Amino acid sequence: MSKKILILSASPRKGGNSDLLCDQFAKGAEEAGHQVEKIRVQE
Repeated sequence: MSKKILILSASPRKGGNSDLLCDQFAKGAEEAGHQVEKIRVQE
């Protein structure tokens, strides 16, 4: 069963450790067949 996943990244630095962790989580979720949207709060 596919899920819709929203990732809110509040990392102050684009490309920082937390931001990269969000990207890796999103990649894994997409590979598992889920819909993923990532929003950077700073933008």
